[in-house]
Amino acid sequence: MSYRNEAMRNRFYISILCLAVGLGTGWAQNQNDASQQPVPLGEQQQSDNNQQQAGGAVPAYGQDNGATVSNDNPPLSGLDQPSLEPRAAARSFLIPGAHVSQSLDSNIGGGTARVAGVTRALGSITLQRLWSRYNAALDYVGGGAFYPNYSAGATQVHQLDGDQRFLWRTGQLAIRDSFSYLPEGMFGFGSFGGAGGLSGIGGSFLGGGFGNFFGPGQFASLQQQPRLTNVSIADVTQALSPRATVTAAGSYGLVHFIDNSFGFVNSRQVAAQAAYNYLLTRKDQVGLEYGYQAFRYPSESATQTGSSTPLPLPHFNTHLAHLLYGRRISGRMDLVLGGGPQLSELTNPLTGSSRVLSASGRATLRYRFAKSSIAISYHHGNTSGSGFFTGVKSDVGRITYTRPISRLWDMLADVGYTHNTRIFSTVFTLPKGVPSQAIGYNYWYAGGVLHRQIGHDFSGFVSYQFNELYFSCGAAVPSVTGTVASCERSQRHVASVGLDWHPRPLRLD
Repeated sequence: MSYRNEAMRNRFYISILCLAVGLGTGWAQNQNDASQQPVPLGEQQQSDNNQQQAGGAVPAYGQDNGATVSNDNPPLSGLDQPSLEPRAAARSFLIPGAHVSQSLDSNIGGGTARVAGVTRALGSITLQRLWSRYNAALDYVGGGAFYPNYSAGATQVHQLDGDQRFLWRTGQLAIRDSFSYLPEGMFGFGSFGGAGGLSGIGGSFLGGGFGNFFGPGQFASLQQQPRLTNVSIADVTQALSPRATVTAAGSYGLVHFIDNSFGFVNSRQVAAQAAYNYLLTRKDQVGLEYGYQAFRYPSESATQTGSSTPLPLPHFNTHLAHLLYGRRISGRMDLVLGGGPQLSELTNPLTGSSRVLSASGRATLRYRFAKSSIAISYHHGNTSGSGFFTGVKSDVGRITYTRPISRLWDMLADVGYTHNTRIFSTVFTLPKGVPSQAIGYNYWYAGGVLHRQIGHDFSGFVSYQFNELYFSCGAAVPSVTGTVASCERSQRHVASVGLDWHPRPLRLD
C-alpha cells in the first residue's frame, strides 16, 4: 500500500512540475505587453470564458483553402463547443488570480448536522498560447481549506487541466488531461464552497472532466474523503469534405480515495468513441456515433452482505450507438440531441456473466440572450458509481443561468440533479454511511452568487448553496428492534463571502 501512495504522490508532484514548465515556456515567448483599456470584471470573464469554450480559441485548422472544420459549427461528436461570442479575438494570454473566502457550513461531514466555519485560500493561473500550427492551454486552481472546528483540520485543494493541440489544414489532434486532488466530488463544487464560490476562478478549458462519457463520474459525496481523479484523452478530428467530418477519441480515467477509512470503491475507466458528422445546412448537423466503456474496480476482494467469503468485485462493459442532431446559430444558440441503444455486459463473481439492453442519451442547450445566458444539459447512461457502488445507471442534469445586473454587479444561478440506480443486484460490502439495503442514490444542489466589481482588479461576492444526498432503498428491511430501517438522507447549507483578485490578462503575443 505504501508503494501505491508513493506513486500517487509522485504523480501529483509531476503534474505541478508540468504546470510550472508550461508557464515558463509561455512567458519566455511573450512578444508584446500591450496595454488595454480597463473593463468591468464581468465583461472580462465573459470574453475569456467564451474563448475557452471554443476549445482554446483555435483560430482555424490551417490557413489554406479547402475542406476545413468550421469553428461556428464544429462536429457534434467532438469535445469542443462553439463560442457564443463570435467576435472574441483569438489571442495568447496569461491570467493569474488569488481568492479568499469564509463559509458557514451546516454539515461538512455528511453525518450529524452542526454549523462549522471553513476558510479557503486559493490561487489560480489560466494560460493560453497560440501558434500557427499548434497551441497549448493550462488552467490551475489550488490552495487550502481550513476547518478550525472540524476533525479534518485542513486539506489541500487542487484542480489542473491541460490541453495541447496539433493543427493541420483539415483537422486537429488534441491531447487533454484533467487532474484533481479534492476532499469531495466535483458535482456541485463542494470543495470550493459551492458553484458560486468557483465562478470566476480559472477558465476550466476542459469542462471539469470532458462530460459524463469519459469519466470520472463523481456525482455525489459523503464525508470529507480526499481523492485523486485523473482523466486523459487523445482525440482527433478530420474533415473529409466541406460537409463531412469524422472524429475518434480514447481515454483512461481513475478515481483513487486516499487513506480510505470509509471503504469507498476505487475505479478505473477506459472509453473509446468514433463518429461521422454531416452538415445539412450552415446551422443544422447530424451524426452517427459509437461508444465503448470498460469499468473496473481494482480492489483485492470484497465480501457479500451476510457472508464472510471474500470475492473479487464485479465489473462491466458498455457499448452504445447514438444518432445525433445539432442546430447552431453563431453567437446565439448551441443545441445538441443524441440517443440510441446501449448494451451492458455484466460480470458478477457470484452469478456469472449477463447482458442487458437499454437506452442512453444526452442533450445540451446553450442560449445567449441580449444580456444573459443559460446552459442546460442532461445525460442518461452508465457511470462508475461515485465510490458508493460498482457501477450505476445515471441521470444527470444541470441548469446554469448568468446575467449582469449593472455595470458593477452580476449574478449566477446553478442547479444540478442526479439520480443513480446500482447495476448489480448482489450487495457487497458498502462504504460506511451507505445503507446495506440501498439500491441507488439521489443528489441535488441549488445555489447562486452575487459578484460586485471593486476597482479594476478586485471583486467581492456572496453566495449560498443547498445540497441533499438521499439513498433510495428497495424492500423494507426489519432491524433488530423490529422497526423498519430507513435510508439515509443528508442535507447541507453553505453560505459564503469572499474576495477575488483578477488583474488584466497579460498578452503573450
